[in-house]
Amino acid sequence: MFPPALHAAAPIALPRAVASCLNPSCVCICFETYLKSVEITFDTFPSDYSAALRLAGTKRFDADYNFNTFPNTTQIPRLIHFIWFKDLYNDTSRPSQIPTKGSHGPGKCIEFNPSFETKIWNSTEARSLIATSYPWFLPTYDAYRHPIQRVDAFKYFLLYHHGGVYVDMDVACRRDLRPLLTMPAWFPKAQPFGVNNDIMATRPGHPLFRKMIESLQARDVNLVSPYLTIFWSTGPQFTSDLVKSWWSDQRHRYPRYTFDRDAKVMETPYPEEDGIMILPEMFYSEKYTFFGHSPGGTWYGNDVMVVLWVIDRLWIIAVVAVTGTLGFVAWAQRRRLRSFRKGGHGYKYMPMA
Repeated sequence: MFPPALHAAAPIALPRAVASCLNPSCVCICFETYLKSVEITFDTFPSDYSAALRLAGTKRFDADYNFNTFPNTTQIPRLIHFIWFKDLYNDTSRPSQIPTKGSHGPGKCIEFNPSFETKIWNSTEARSLIATSYPWFLPTYDAYRHPIQRVDAFKYFLLYHHGGVYVDMDVACRRDLRPLLTMPAWFPKAQPFGVNNDIMATRPGHPLFRKMIESLQARDVNLVSPYLTIFWSTGPQFTSDLVKSWWSDQRHRYPRYTFDRDAKVMETPYPEEDGIMILPEMFYSEKYTFFGHSPGGTWYGNDVMVVLWVIDRLWIIAVVAVTGTLGFVAWAQRRRLRSFRKGGHGYKYMPMA
């Protein structure tokens, strides 16, 4: 559809709570503050739906709720996308079918969202979309070393092209998703930092997703392990970095806003048409969640165990590093002091003539 060098995205106004974070040293803190400021909350939904959701908790109530309170026309279309990169037919004219084994996600999403169109994309269809509409990316797409990189990359092209809700195969719907279609785009919150990419939603043509597909080629770098390569080049770290980069572009474009420590919500119910919102854990993986998660991560290798071991023990590593640094400084100071005492300030005494 277009080459990598493209027009700049339309600017949007940001919440005052984050727009004055111009010091690079506080970028990460300010970014997390921004993500918090645009979280989806109970106040995001119509009051009657919020009340019903609070009362229901983990129980299902969708069948008894009148969803006519939500508009028929929404920014995010009623499309649910899954990607299943095992072609079920040699004849590509036949549609991908919902897998009968390995995932209940598509079936559950259809059950809870009968008014949505649900699409399962296979590898042939994915490559065809890129070859037809984004041929400039095809060499990179074909050259990916790990198949999951093609799956991840296709997520961003798919959502930019069609819009809708993308859902990983190991994720299932637990509720009607219509309450999540009224904003321009949203990402689930990752812990402890950034966002995730196992579910995402957007309107077609969102400039952030355009930025993502434009950035994939530059991130195509092989790192020390498959896990780190996937994580950084197309996976959750790529998603978080691009959301942060997009936010940084916007905040530098609007330096007139000041920090408001009392700000808890956006100035408007939703951002402008090119804004995003964040799906917090409360609606993503906890009591009021719209989704259910099954054990996944089939692209993980043995190297991920080392990475996760390090991540789980970051505080221990930090303590050891600080203790080691302080110990080295103390040792160096003692050695310098001994040299000072023995050598007369480090100078040699010369006899008088």
